[in-house]
Amino acid sequence: MTAESAGGRIVASPKAGKPMIEWPADTITTSRALLLARIKRETARRIDAVSPAWRQLDDLREPSEGAARVSAIDAIRQASNAIETQLGDFESDEVYSFAIVDNPHWPIFEEYD
Repeated sequence: MTAESAGGRIVASPKAGKPMIEWPADTITTSRALLLARIKRETARRIDAVSPAWRQLDDLREPSEGAARVSAIDAIRQASNAIETQLGDFESDEVYSFAIVDNPHWPIFEEYD
């Protein structure tokens, strides 16, 4: 979901002139977009903990433990999708209590934690 489709507007930053997202007043759409961004960041953090981008590229060239890492990354992505699906039942006043990092959908990997 892009910022524009979530109700945001891309404008120039008043200080640096760089593009930034301007969000409308707090709405359910805005809250969902913010949560979605947090879920994506947590997903990226977990994938990077399992296998940084350089290791993923190495696995494409010469797989070693690559299959196990790919399976772990797939499990993280599936969990992310399940958590994003939960946003459909989300109410805007739940934005601060919605569990992302501690969500029970995330897989647990002993060797990567």
